[in-house]
Amino acid sequence: MSVDNKSNYALCKNLQYECLKVGADQQELVRVDSYMQGADTLRQDAIARNSFAVADSYYPGVRMAISDAYIVALVRNFQGIIRDFFALDLRRIKKAVSKYSIVTFKPQDLNLMQCIPHFDAPSRESLAVIHYLCDAPDSGTALYRHRETGYEYIDEGRSEKYVGSIQQRFNDPALHPSGYMCGSTDDYEEIASFKAVYNRLVMYRGSSLHSGIIRPDYNFDCSPETGRLTVASFIEFS
Repeated sequence: MSVDNKSNYALCKNLQYECLKVGADQQELVRVDSYMQGADTLRQDAIARNSFAVADSYYPGVRMAISDAYIVALVRNFQGIIRDFFALDLRRIKKAVSKYSIVTFKPQDLNLMQCIPHFDAPSRESLAVIHYLCDAPDSGTALYRHRETGYEYIDEGRSEKYVGSIQQRFNDPALHPSGYMCGSTDDYEEIASFKAVYNRLVMYRGSSLHSGIIRPDYNFDCSPETGRLTVASFIEFS
């Protein structure tokens, strides 16, 4: 079946979802299990094409284009949640992209910003979405609080203070953390975590401080058939 077939993007009949507000800032997050009927078709598409390349961003791994039909369906499938739970106007979407993604960078190859939680955009008018096309229960996604500032999300009003705090804290390279975030540290407190479960989707604001959960025994497999295959999406509103 073609990956563009609309039936791929239909919701599973046994779909389950939960709308959550996490942390002191009560950041909105939606967890969806048994998301879409065509998850297997998407996975096979990634395996068959397998033209991944190193990401042109801070993402610590490789990425590959996915059909535009995916992001169109994602917005359609969650239009009510986007409007009512996140209070975002679908008419104001100015950018929406999705890509197959696999974490492949080894701990020693990370830069500072890949070793600490990050935000995708300094704006609450954005959404980040992770759709797992793998079963990796020791992996997943976590949200964090920055202990010094108390921030759990970074918007334009918080960006200068947060960046200044990070620069001061890690001014000395000898103080840089190493490897991937995996639970709370002296600088960050984990406030929520979600395991990588096949056909699970997690949606949250792009301003939320978050990180992939990559444990020390992760194998950094670059194969879409056996690696940590996800579809990562970002939606920005004007």
